[in-house]
Amino acid sequence: LNSKGVELEFAAQASKHLSIDYNVGYTNAQFESLEIAQNGLNSILNGNKQIFTPDLSSMLAIQYEKNLNNNLKGFIRTEWKYTGTTYFDLSNNIKQSPYNLINASTGIQLNDISLKIWTRNLTNQRYISYAYDFGAVHLGDPATSGLTISVRF
Repeated sequence: LNSKGVELEFAAQASKHLSIDYNVGYTNAQFESLEIAQNGLNSILNGNKQIFTPDLSSMLAIQYEKNLNNNLKGFIRTEWKYTGTTYFDLSNNIKQSPYNLINASTGIQLNDISLKIWTRNLTNQRYISYAYDFGAVHLGDPATSGLTISVRF
């Protein structure tokens, strides 16, 4: 296996209330020499891509946070996530084309108690989360929303 890549990360406090985080990663992982038995035959898979390794991944998050009074603060956050081409079998027959996910959340915190409303996969993007060459495929979660209440002790 020959694997090369690079990852860059950026974080900025754009203003007193606004933060921006961005990261991007590129990976070129492929087999230099790979021979496997498949359906009673030997298959030479030289040059095929590594499984479960997207070629490109990226995430941008923007968060606005503000103290509303001495003990109460609120926030709103949006995230964009990109996942590039991903292969799920050594033959590179099962693959997921690039896709985007949008997540959002908003909430408040009063001392040690917080309340957050969130949505993941806001656009209801259909994608393969993982798959195996024996036929098992798991789709990614559809648009999902929830409420989280947390208490710190």
